[in-house]
Amino acid sequence: MELPWLQLLAKPCRLLLHALSSGPAGTLAALRALQRLQAQEGPGHAFPWRSFVGALCAEEPTLDGPDGALAVKPRLLLLPILCQRNLFSLLHAVAAMVPADCLHQLLHAAEQEPQPDPWVHALGVLLLRGEERSSPPPPALTASCQQQLKCLCQKIAQSKAEGRRKLKWCFSKQNGDAADSVLPGGKRKKALEESLELSEEREGKRPLLEDAVFELQEGLDGTAGVGEEVPGETSGDGSAQSPAGAALESPQQDADKEPKRISGLEVAVEVQSFIQMHGPRLRMLLLQEVNRTEPSIPPELHILNSCSPSQLEGLCSFLQLSTCPEQLLVQFCSWLLALTPDLSYASAAVLAEQLFLARVLSLAQPPSRHLMAALTSFCSKYSEPFCQVLVAPILQEPGQGAEQTKLVCDLVEECLEPDYVRMVLGQVLAVPLTEKLLPVVLAVLGRQEPLPSELFDLLVLTLCQQAAAFGTSLSYAKLVTAVLTTYGSQLSPSHRSRLAAALDGSNAALRRSMQAVLGR
Repeated sequence: MELPWLQLLAKPCRLLLHALSSGPAGTLAALRALQRLQAQEGPGHAFPWRSFVGALCAEEPTLDGPDGALAVKPRLLLLPILCQRNLFSLLHAVAAMVPADCLHQLLHAAEQEPQPDPWVHALGVLLLRGEERSSPPPPALTASCQQQLKCLCQKIAQSKAEGRRKLKWCFSKQNGDAADSVLPGGKRKKALEESLELSEEREGKRPLLEDAVFELQEGLDGTAGVGEEVPGETSGDGSAQSPAGAALESPQQDADKEPKRISGLEVAVEVQSFIQMHGPRLRMLLLQEVNRTEPSIPPELHILNSCSPSQLEGLCSFLQLSTCPEQLLVQFCSWLLALTPDLSYASAAVLAEQLFLARVLSLAQPPSRHLMAALTSFCSKYSEPFCQVLVAPILQEPGQGAEQTKLVCDLVEECLEPDYVRMVLGQVLAVPLTEKLLPVVLAVLGRQEPLPSELFDLLVLTLCQQAAAFGTSLSYAKLVTAVLTTYGSQLSPSHRSRLAAALDGSNAALRRSMQAVLGR
C-alpha cells in the first residue's frame, strides 16, 4: 500500500495500517501489532487513536470515477477495500479501547461513500448500534444461530475445566468490556450498562446468546485464579464492582491488563479467521463423493498438522463432525490414519472428543460396524489421547450403561497396545471399583500383559479392600481367580495372606473355589 500521506503518520499508526493491509488475516495481525506496541511503549501509553482517526478522516484530493473527475474524499475511502474491512473488524473487537468520538468520526467518513462495500457497511452498523445508549443492541445472530451457540457453550462448560477456561475471553467480552471501558474524561461507560439492565428488567429475560454466557459464568463462580478477569459482584445499590473495574482507578493497573484483553480477543479472531479460510473447503470435501479406495489423502487435510487445538476445535464445530454420518466418520478416520506427520497429542485429543465422545456416551445399543471401524482406526494410531478422552469418562461416570463398558472391553481385547492396556487398568483402579468395571479388569488380565510391581500391588490391594462389597459376585470371583492363575509368579507371601483374609467374607461356594486356587 503506497500512499504519500502515510509517511506523515506516527510510526505506531503506520505499523497498524500495514498490518491491516497484510491480507485476509489482517485483523489478527493488527491485534498482534497493538499488543506488541503496548509492550514496547510500556504501561500508561495507549495507542494514539485520535491522531490515527484524524489522519484517516482528513480529506485528500483524488481522481474519481471512470472519467477521472477530481474529487475530495476522506483518506479512509482511499484505502483498499480489504484494509477497510479489516479496520472495521478490528474496531468491532477493540471498541472498548477506542474513544467514542473517534468511532463516530470514522463512521461519518465511511458514510460519504456513495456505493459502500456491504461488509464495511454491516460492520459500521454494528459499531453504531454498540454506541447507542437508549436500548440494548439487537442480536447480531439469528435465533437459530443463537440456539446452536448456546448448546455448544453448555456442552463445553459441562465437559471439563479446560473448556471453561477457553471461553474466558467470551466472558470478558460479554461481562467486562462495558464496565472496563473508559471515556475521554476518565469516566466509566456506565450509561450503556444501566440501560441494558433496565431493558432486561422490562423484557423479563435475556436473549439466548446472553443466557448461554451467563450460565457458563455461573459455573465459574469462585474458581477464578489470581490475575484472571472475573465478573463483578452486584452490591446492594445495584452497582457492579469487579477487580477489572477497580483497576480503572489506577492507570498503571489498567495498562497492565490491556494486553491480556487483547490476547483473549486475538485468540477469538484467530479461530474465526482460520475457520473462514479453511472451513468451506473442508466442508465441501466431506460432502462430495469420495473414492474410498484412493490411497492418498486429500491435500486439504494437511491443514490439520498446522492448526492449533483451539482452531481445530472451532473447525470441528463448523464441520459438525460430532453429528456427521458414520460412513463419513470411517472415511475421515482413514484419512487421519494416513496423515503424516502424526497429529500432536492436543490435536488428537480434540478430534477424539469431537468425533466420538458424544456418540459413545449416548450408546443405548451395540455400536454399528461403521462406528466400531472408525473407533478402531483412530485408536490404533492415537491410543493415548483416545484413552484419556474416551475411556476415562466411561470409567469415571457411574451412570454409563453396559454398552459403553462392553465397548471398552472390546477395545482392550482387540485394539490397544500393551502400554495402553496397562493405562486402562490404572484408570480403573483410580476410581471406586464397581460391578460394572469388573469386566474391564477381566479384559485387561485376559491380555496377560506383564504388570509393573506398583500397578500389581495396587490391583491386589483394591481386590482386598473391595472383597466385602463383592461377597456374592461371580465376576469378582473370576477376577480373583484370574489374578491367582495368570500372575501367580508375582504373588508374594504378603499378597497371599491379604487375599486369604479378604476372602473370608465371600460366599461359601465362591470362597472354597478361590481358596483352593490360592492354596496351590
